[in-house]
Amino acid sequence: MHTQISGEKQQQQQQQTWWNLLHPIMDLVIPCWTCQWEPLLFFFNSSPQTITVTGTIICPRYDKVRLCIQEHSGSFPFLLLDLPLHTCDFASHIRHGVTRIVLESNRGDSPESLLSVPTWVMHCNGRRLGFATRRQMTDKDAWLLETMRTVSAGAGILPGKAPNSTGFKYLRGTFDRVLGSDSEAYYLNDPSGCFAQELSVFFLRL
Repeated sequence: MHTQISGEKQQQQQQQTWWNLLHPIMDLVIPCWTCQWEPLLFFFNSSPQTITVTGTIICPRYDKVRLCIQEHSGSFPFLLLDLPLHTCDFASHIRHGVTRIVLESNRGDSPESLLSVPTWVMHCNGRRLGFATRRQMTDKDAWLLETMRTVSAGAGILPGKAPNSTGFKYLRGTFDRVLGSDSEAYYLNDPSGCFAQELSVFFLRL
C-alpha cells in the first residue's frame, strides 16, 4: 500500500513538473491556434496581450550577432542582446527560411521584469548554442540605430562608423510581441514575403 501511494505521489510530481514547463509555452502558442481550439483557451485561462514592435538583427562582420528590440524604429531599445552566434553561423541557420530562437532563464534569476535577466541560455532551431547576454548601449550602437532610423523593414549592409572599419549586415522588421505570464514571444511580420523568412524569438522563465 505504501509503495502504491509513493508511486502516485511521484506521478503527481512529474505531472506538475511537465505543467510548469508547458504553461509558459502555451501562453505563447494559444494565440496562434485556430478557432477549433477555443475550448482550450478557457481551460488554460490565458489572455496574452499582443503589440507591435521593431526588431533588428545586427550582424557585424567579425563579432557576435546582436538582437535589438524597440517600441518603434526611433526609440531607445528596451532590449539589446549579444547572441552566441557569429554572422556566418547566423546565416547558416536562416538559410532554410525558418529560425526559432528560444532564450531561457530560471525563475530565481530575476524576480521583477522578465527581460531584465542579464544572461539567457539560448537554443536555435532546437540546438543549444550557449549564453546570450544583455548589452549596454555603446556610441557605435547608438550611431548604427540612428543611421537606420528611417528603415521600418528590410535587409542590407551599412558601412562602419570609422573610415577603415568593417560594415554591418542587418535585418529589420516589425514583430508581433505576445506577452504571457512568464514568457514573451516575438514573431516577424512579413506580409509581402520580401524576407522569405519565418523568424521567431521566445523568452521563457522556467
